[in-house]
Amino acid sequence: MNEQGMFEVVRSEEGWHWRLSDAEVCLAIGTDRYDMSRAARQRIDRVRDAAAELESLDTDEFEYVDTPSADGGPTLRVRGDESLEIFDWTLEADGETLAVPNFTYTERANAREAMRRFRHLATGAIPVYFVGTEDDAVEHDPFEVGMSTIRGASSLLTRGRQHRQFLQNIDTRIVVSGIRGKSSTVKRLDDVFRRRGYDTLTKITGNHPLLIRNGNVIPIERTGAYTTLYENINVLQEFGPQLESYTPEDVGIFENQGITEYTTRLINKRFIKPHVVVIANVRQDHQDTLGKTIRDLARAFARTIPPGTKVVNGEQNPVLAEYMRDEIEQQGGEMRQVTIPDDQQGRIGAETVYAVNDVLRWLDMDPVPEEQLNAYLDAIQPRWIRLPNGRIFNGAEINDIESTEAIRQSLAGDSHVLPFVYLRADRRSRTASFAKYLNTLAERDLIERARAGGAFTGVFASNVDVPVTEHSRDEDAGDVLDDMLEEGYPVLTMGNTVDDFMRDLEDQIVTRAKKVAIKEAD
Repeated sequence: MNEQGMFEVVRSEEGWHWRLSDAEVCLAIGTDRYDMSRAARQRIDRVRDAAAELESLDTDEFEYVDTPSADGGPTLRVRGDESLEIFDWTLEADGETLAVPNFTYTERANAREAMRRFRHLATGAIPVYFVGTEDDAVEHDPFEVGMSTIRGASSLLTRGRQHRQFLQNIDTRIVVSGIRGKSSTVKRLDDVFRRRGYDTLTKITGNHPLLIRNGNVIPIERTGAYTTLYENINVLQEFGPQLESYTPEDVGIFENQGITEYTTRLINKRFIKPHVVVIANVRQDHQDTLGKTIRDLARAFARTIPPGTKVVNGEQNPVLAEYMRDEIEQQGGEMRQVTIPDDQQGRIGAETVYAVNDVLRWLDMDPVPEEQLNAYLDAIQPRWIRLPNGRIFNGAEINDIESTEAIRQSLAGDSHVLPFVYLRADRRSRTASFAKYLNTLAERDLIERARAGGAFTGVFASNVDVPVTEHSRDEDAGDVLDDMLEEGYPVLTMGNTVDDFMRDLEDQIVTRAKKVAIKEAD
């Protein structure tokens, strides 16, 4: 799931630092640089604690404050000079400046609105790590994973035995699987255990794979474009020996990116043997490899559970959930169903956020306060990204139709949007599901036309009931974005993000969104 608000831990030539982004716009930054990513991460925790303390205050209690708090407690205040028309805001505590905006503003009201948005996002935003393109150096040499390292099934099983020996030294092992929101769930669990003082090793897959050990980042470089089962195996092979030095309280959290029932089961039963498995949800994706129907997909995940494993199931469809419970119990596991409070029903990602407490309950640990869970949810709720000539939401990473529809409903309701679907040659069932989805939107009079790029756009267009403009992957992403925005509807991208064209499109969105933010600050 895309994160609307997130703390980013980034390395520049001056060292590691943090920033808080609101979608594609940098909202706040820290003023210091650090030698280690862990130090930047610790600073984020202090900022979040201060923001959480201020979150309980009414806005009028702090928005016009001109001096820091006398008792050293956190103060969030607008600063500025009316005659010079220069304003900003600052978060301070114990005589230190913890956060400032990324821009100065010409009007006090704009600075105050940016400050309010910071306070709203900072409590629940979770840290993510950026390595590679933004760093000239990293703390650990990145290591490669890919098919080239595999020497056959016998070698695979031999290494599996070695991995298991190392993994036995981790007191608690957690695996997160499912279709949507896996990386976010892994990061959120890492956040909870780290803030409680546990030593953790966390493996995140997604578009930017990496390991996080106690807040220090270890990047992973893929030899190919896509993740594979062997990525998980080679990570464990390379870093397994480090686990021997962990204390008994240590926690290992792994994103299981296996995209077939066999590979998902292999990770669970042979290479990690988790104490707890989180199934984030079941959505219509990976149908080429996991099953043609939603019931097939649910069965595939349920059958990957090792005997004796505790399961947290975030899938909210009651019929599917009960079916999965029966399958999991047949495998010898136990299932706890995620329950979402009535006042949080329908919010994007609620099943993955509330899964955190069910993991803790299985481990006989105190739950996260509901206020913090709601703050997590606040930070991930989507908003349109404003560009100079229109609005867009980059939902290409959310590539199943159920999640895409939830995003569309949250953003647009009954208003029209312009869908842009980017297609992959190796995801034919995904292509078919998005064609059906667009036809459903057309039938409900929610779209008038669509755009498509990538592979097999002609076949896709012929199966959609509204006019579809086709784009080749060789076109200029900026020109395509201009064409779409000129139609007058907000643009919703979907389908796939792993392609140079889509990365170029993302760069265009980021650049243009920053221009809007700077213009508003002037």
